[in-house]
Amino acid sequence: MSTSKDTSNVPKWLEARLFEGVLKENVPNYKEIKEFKAYAGLPAGENYSTVITRIEIDAELQDGSTVKKFFILKTEHVSDLYKELTEGADCFKFEHVTYQELIPAFEKLYHEAGKEISFGAKYYRLPISRGHLLLEDLCQRNFKNANRLECLDMKHAKQVLKKMAEWHAVSAVHKENIGKYDEALIIGAYNDQLRKSITTFFEGMTKYMLRCLHLYENSEDYKEKIEKLLHSVIDELWKATKVDDADFNVLNHCDCWTNNIMFQYGDAGQLLDTYFVDLAMPKYGSPAQDLIYFILSSLQADIKIKQFDHLIQYYHENLVENLELLKYPKAKPTLKELHILLHKYRIWGYCTTVGVLAVALLDSSEMSTFDNFLGDSDDGDKFKLMMFTNKRYIQHVNVILPWLLNRGALDF
Repeated sequence: MSTSKDTSNVPKWLEARLFEGVLKENVPNYKEIKEFKAYAGLPAGENYSTVITRIEIDAELQDGSTVKKFFILKTEHVSDLYKELTEGADCFKFEHVTYQELIPAFEKLYHEAGKEISFGAKYYRLPISRGHLLLEDLCQRNFKNANRLECLDMKHAKQVLKKMAEWHAVSAVHKENIGKYDEALIIGAYNDQLRKSITTFFEGMTKYMLRCLHLYENSEDYKEKIEKLLHSVIDELWKATKVDDADFNVLNHCDCWTNNIMFQYGDAGQLLDTYFVDLAMPKYGSPAQDLIYFILSSLQADIKIKQFDHLIQYYHENLVENLELLKYPKAKPTLKELHILLHKYRIWGYCTTVGVLAVALLDSSEMSTFDNFLGDSDDGDKFKLMMFTNKRYIQHVNVILPWLLNRGALDF
């Protein structure tokens, strides 16, 4: 994905000297910084939760030669609305824990089982107290996002589900080894501090879906059920986020859609590996969340429903294989049990459809801002109407809504 050299959103406090420690630790024979560039890492509309800055550094070595180093920096938005909706929440806490503690532990478990696997970019830390996350720029290793507007084909979908199964399996084994995940990872983003912003989001998006429902096929079939969800979606969502210890549970990514997945390609264009990025909201709970969210948000319209059961079977096959490899001490979930979980946590079908899917299928524009996404200004109104009247979105909704209806996934 092409990036602009726009510097308007680069944090004002960002400067070269902050990278001295990172470079001394990671560049052999490092001497000094010769050139420092920072610019927008993504075009508008590709990320709403944080500001992404791409950093290029020319570092001089002791012998006078230079090497280039590339980093991705995530920081908080500076808008008043963002501060209001995230008040009291540490937006990078979970991600630091994931990169510092969980990923190394997960990779170690696979290494000890004889399987070499990597789950993410190299992690660094700047000597500042401001909220941030600093990672290697994966583009330098031929990783890139797929086109979110075109969505994923079966080859890419299976690659993601294979990696998801590896992540879920090792997260379940790790939990057995340590006894229990930290309470923050059991609650995740579904806490008192963020309930206001989550309520604002889902109730607002449901209102826009209802305003545009007449554009969708057989809209009268869904109207009454969605009107009911307008008043109950948050309560149902909060129920679904409570961990049932009788279920098979894993550490979910919780925001697993196209833009949070990077694919690595070889010189001949072959697909080599997959990394999940934006690990800001991991949560322990049913794998149904990640499965429903990913398949409905990110796959092409002609396969996400037709191939849904096959993709679940493929995920299950890989999950069981990795649970066996890692010697998971409990009973492994059967395919039947997995489908029961998908129905039990069916609210994720509606939340994905009314939420991230509307964002994922909208063209980027100057209207694509955080304030328009969650605000109630005139521009915000126009922006959200663009989401729900978008022809791509209508195509996908016309496939998803009848499927949700026929599965009882709109009944609460």
